[in-house]
Amino acid sequence: MTSLGSAGVATVPLRGRPRSQLADRAILTATLQVLATEGYQALTIAAVAAAAGVGRPTVYRRYRSKADLVSEELLGLEPEPELPARTQPALLELLRRAAASLAMPGSLTVLGSLLGEAGRDPDLLATFREHVFGPRMAVVGLILERGIAAAELVADTDTEATIDLLFGALLARSLIGEPLDDAWLARVVECLLAGIAMEPSR
Repeated sequence: MTSLGSAGVATVPLRGRPRSQLADRAILTATLQVLATEGYQALTIAAVAAAAGVGRPTVYRRYRSKADLVSEELLGLEPEPELPARTQPALLELLRRAAASLAMPGSLTVLGSLLGEAGRDPDLLATFREHVFGPRMAVVGLILERGIAAAELVADTDTEATIDLLFGALLARSLIGEPLDDAWLARVVECLLAGIAMEPSR
Protein backbone atom coordinates (compact mmCIF):
# COMPACT_ATOMS: atom_id res chain seq x y z
CA MET A 1 0.00 0.00 0.00
CA THR A 2 1.31 3.45 -1.01
CA SER A 3 1.34 6.21 1.63
CA LEU A 4 2.23 9.91 1.70
CA GLY A 5 5.40 11.04 3.45
CA SER A 6 5.71 14.19 5.54
CA ALA A 7 6.44 16.24 2.40
CA GLY A 8 3.40 14.89 0.60
CA VAL A 9 5.52 12.60 -1.62
CA ALA A 10 4.23 9.13 -2.27
CA THR A 11 6.36 6.41 -0.65
CA VAL A 12 6.23 2.66 -1.20
CA PRO A 13 6.99 0.34 1.73
CA LEU A 14 10.07 -1.83 1.31
CA ARG A 15 9.37 -5.46 0.48
CA GLY A 16 11.30 -8.58 1.27
CA ARG A 17 13.39 -9.53 4.24
CA PRO A 18 16.98 -8.50 4.91
CA ARG A 19 19.67 -11.12 4.32
CA SER A 20 20.16 -13.51 7.18
CA GLN A 21 23.63 -13.24 8.73
CA LEU A 22 23.20 -16.75 10.11
CA ALA A 23 22.63 -18.07 6.58
CA ASP A 24 25.67 -16.11 5.34
CA ARG A 25 27.90 -17.66 7.99
CA ALA A 26 26.47 -21.15 7.45
CA ILE A 27 27.10 -20.94 3.69
CA LEU A 28 30.67 -19.77 4.07
CA THR A 29 31.47 -22.34 6.77
CA ALA A 30 30.00 -25.07 4.58
CA THR A 31 32.10 -23.87 1.63
CA LEU A 32 35.31 -24.27 3.61
CA GLN A 33 34.24 -27.72 4.82
CA VAL A 34 33.46 -28.96 1.31
CA LEU A 35 36.71 -27.50 -0.04
CA ALA A 36 38.77 -29.16 2.67
CA THR A 37 37.18 -32.59 2.23
CA GLU A 38 36.30 -32.72 -1.49
CA GLY A 39 38.46 -30.10 -3.23
CA TYR A 40 37.47 -27.26 -5.54
CA GLN A 41 36.62 -29.42 -8.55
CA ALA A 42 34.03 -31.40 -6.60
CA LEU A 43 32.56 -28.33 -4.94
CA THR A 44 29.07 -27.44 -6.18
CA ILE A 45 26.44 -24.96 -5.10
CA ALA A 46 24.15 -27.91 -4.33
CA ALA A 47 26.74 -29.50 -2.03
CA VAL A 48 27.32 -26.22 -0.20
CA ALA A 49 23.59 -25.61 0.18
CA ALA A 50 23.08 -29.09 1.60
CA ALA A 51 25.96 -28.75 4.06
CA ALA A 52 24.71 -25.30 5.13
CA GLY A 53 21.11 -26.45 5.54
CA VAL A 54 19.73 -23.90 3.06
CA GLY A 55 18.17 -24.09 -0.40
CA ARG A 56 20.19 -23.57 -3.58
CA PRO A 57 18.33 -20.33 -4.41
CA THR A 58 19.57 -18.91 -1.09
CA VAL A 59 23.16 -19.46 -2.22
CA TYR A 60 22.57 -18.21 -5.77
CA ARG A 61 21.03 -14.99 -4.48
CA ARG A 62 24.35 -14.22 -2.81
CA TYR A 63 26.93 -15.55 -5.29
CA ARG A 64 27.05 -15.74 -9.07
CA SER A 65 29.46 -18.67 -9.18
CA LYS A 66 31.42 -21.01 -6.97
CA ALA A 67 34.56 -18.95 -7.65
CA ASP A 68 32.82 -15.92 -6.09
CA LEU A 69 31.68 -18.08 -3.19
CA VAL A 70 35.14 -19.45 -2.47
CA SER A 71 36.83 -16.06 -2.76
CA GLU A 72 34.35 -14.65 -0.24
CA GLU A 73 35.20 -17.46 2.19
CA LEU A 74 38.90 -16.72 1.93
CA LEU A 75 38.31 -13.01 2.38
CA GLY A 76 36.46 -13.69 5.63
CA LEU A 77 33.59 -11.84 7.22
CA GLU A 78 35.27 -9.99 10.05
CA PRO A 79 36.65 -6.49 9.40
CA GLU A 80 40.37 -6.29 10.01
CA PRO A 81 41.50 -3.92 12.77
CA GLU A 82 43.82 -1.04 12.01
CA LEU A 83 47.51 -1.78 11.69
CA PRO A 84 50.28 -0.09 13.71
CA ALA A 85 51.68 3.12 12.24
CA ARG A 86 55.33 2.02 12.06
CA THR A 87 56.58 -0.39 9.42
CA GLN A 88 58.06 -3.18 11.56
CA PRO A 89 55.05 -3.81 13.84
CA ALA A 90 52.64 -3.38 10.91
CA LEU A 91 54.40 -6.05 8.82
CA LEU A 92 54.62 -8.36 11.82
CA GLU A 93 50.90 -7.99 12.50
CA LEU A 94 50.07 -8.81 8.87
CA LEU A 95 52.23 -11.92 9.01
CA ARG A 96 50.51 -12.97 12.25
CA ARG A 97 47.10 -12.73 10.56
CA ALA A 98 48.27 -14.67 7.52
CA ALA A 99 49.88 -17.31 9.76
CA ALA A 100 46.64 -17.68 11.72
CA SER A 101 44.73 -18.29 8.49
CA LEU A 102 47.22 -20.90 7.30
CA ALA A 103 47.08 -22.65 10.68
CA MET A 104 43.33 -23.23 10.42
CA PRO A 105 42.43 -26.92 9.83
CA GLY A 106 42.14 -27.67 6.12
CA SER A 107 43.69 -24.38 4.97
CA LEU A 108 46.65 -25.93 3.13
CA THR A 109 44.38 -28.56 1.57
CA VAL A 110 42.10 -25.82 0.30
CA LEU A 111 45.01 -23.77 -1.03
CA GLY A 112 46.53 -26.77 -2.81
CA SER A 113 43.19 -27.65 -4.37
CA LEU A 114 42.70 -24.11 -5.65
CA LEU A 115 46.23 -23.82 -7.07
CA GLY A 116 45.83 -27.18 -8.79
CA GLU A 117 42.56 -26.09 -10.35
CA ALA A 118 43.79 -22.66 -11.46
CA GLY A 119 45.52 -24.08 -14.54
CA ARG A 120 42.24 -25.55 -15.76
CA ASP A 121 40.09 -22.58 -14.78
CA PRO A 122 41.61 -19.19 -15.69
CA ASP A 123 38.54 -17.39 -14.34
CA LEU A 124 39.21 -18.86 -10.90
CA LEU A 125 42.76 -17.53 -10.84
CA ALA A 126 41.58 -14.12 -12.06
CA THR A 127 38.92 -14.00 -9.33
CA PHE A 128 41.44 -14.79 -6.61
CA ARG A 129 43.95 -12.29 -7.92
CA GLU A 130 41.28 -9.60 -7.83
CA HIS A 131 39.47 -10.43 -4.61
CA VAL A 132 41.87 -12.37 -2.39
CA PHE A 133 45.55 -12.03 -3.23
CA GLY A 134 45.42 -8.55 -4.75
CA PRO A 135 43.90 -6.74 -1.74
CA ARG A 136 46.35 -8.38 0.69
CA MET A 137 49.35 -7.51 -1.43
CA ALA A 138 48.04 -3.97 -1.80
CA VAL A 139 47.95 -3.58 1.98
CA VAL A 140 51.61 -4.63 2.26
CA GLY A 141 52.48 -2.28 -0.59
CA LEU A 142 50.84 0.63 1.22
CA ILE A 143 52.75 -0.18 4.42
CA LEU A 144 56.03 -0.20 2.50
CA GLU A 145 55.22 3.04 0.68
CA ARG A 146 54.32 4.62 4.00
CA GLY A 147 57.64 3.45 5.41
CA ILE A 148 59.52 4.98 2.48
CA ALA A 149 57.68 8.29 2.92
CA ALA A 150 58.51 8.28 6.64
CA ALA A 151 62.19 7.59 5.89
CA GLU A 152 62.00 4.23 7.68
CA LEU A 153 62.86 2.38 4.45
CA VAL A 154 65.30 3.19 1.67
CA ALA A 155 63.79 5.13 -1.21
CA ASP A 156 64.54 2.46 -3.85
CA THR A 157 62.90 -0.40 -1.92
CA ASP A 158 61.63 -3.05 -4.33
CA THR A 159 58.10 -3.38 -2.96
CA GLU A 160 57.07 -6.20 -5.29
CA ALA A 161 60.04 -8.39 -4.34
CA THR A 162 59.54 -7.55 -0.65
CA ILE A 163 55.91 -8.69 -0.78
CA ASP A 164 56.93 -11.94 -2.48
CA LEU A 165 59.62 -12.57 0.14
CA LEU A 166 57.17 -12.09 3.01
CA PHE A 167 54.43 -14.36 1.73
CA GLY A 168 56.86 -16.80 0.15
CA ALA A 169 58.56 -17.39 3.48
CA LEU A 170 55.21 -18.03 5.11
CA LEU A 171 54.08 -20.54 2.49
CA ALA A 172 57.42 -22.37 2.44
CA ARG A 173 57.40 -22.73 6.22
CA SER A 174 53.82 -24.03 6.13
CA LEU A 175 54.50 -26.57 3.38
CA ILE A 176 57.37 -28.21 5.28
CA GLY A 177 55.27 -28.38 8.44
CA GLU A 178 57.30 -26.06 10.63
CA PRO A 179 55.47 -23.92 13.22
CA LEU A 180 54.57 -20.34 12.36
CA ASP A 181 55.28 -19.09 15.85
CA ASP A 182 55.68 -15.44 16.80
CA ALA A 183 59.45 -15.68 17.29
CA TRP A 184 59.93 -16.99 13.75
CA LEU A 185 57.62 -14.34 12.27
CA ALA A 186 59.61 -11.63 14.06
CA ARG A 187 62.85 -13.08 12.63
CA VAL A 188 61.43 -12.95 9.11
CA VAL A 189 60.49 -9.29 9.45
CA GLU A 190 63.85 -8.49 11.07
CA CYS A 191 65.80 -10.16 8.25
CA LEU A 192 63.72 -8.42 5.63
CA LEU A 193 64.10 -4.99 7.17
CA ALA A 194 67.86 -5.50 7.51
CA GLY A 195 68.02 -5.17 3.74
CA ILE A 196 65.64 -2.26 3.18
CA ALA A 197 65.59 -0.20 6.38
CA MET A 198 67.25 3.19 6.49
CA GLU A 199 70.44 3.26 8.51
CA PRO A 200 70.13 5.44 11.62
CA SER A 201 71.67 8.90 11.37
CA ARG A 202 75.05 9.34 13.05
